[in-house]
Amino acid sequence: MSVDTRLQDELTKLKYEREGLRQQNDKGPGGDHTGGEPPGGDQMEARVAKLESHVEYMRRDISELRSDVKSIAADIVTLKLSSSGADAKLDNIDKHMVTKGQLSVYALLTILPVLGGGWWIVQQYLAPILKALPK
Repeated sequence: MSVDTRLQDELTKLKYEREGLRQQNDKGPGGDHTGGEPPGGDQMEARVAKLESHVEYMRRDISELRSDVKSIAADIVTLKLSSSGADAKLDNIDKHMVTKGQLSVYALLTILPVLGGGWWIVQQYLAPILKALPK
């Protein structure tokens, strides 16, 4: 989103023009006054009209910014709600997740009976076969 600085530039130009005209029209001795004449002389109404048109643009831009802020606020609320739901799901997963220590114990408890069963098979079937072989 880019910001339009034309209005600010125009206001700065008008300020410098007014200051220059004020210094030209200042007829009184010393002090900061204009000798009773408005700054800018007869061009004042044109400048006021120009400023009024710029004010309309500013109002339009401000209303657009307000609507943008409202939509951003709604998006933030949506993000907060969805992140709280995700946090609840992650907490639930952490509570029920198997740890590495638990996996190690399960693996050990599975391997011990398998090895024991294999040793029993060797004793039951391989030992008689080896005894029956000629020396």
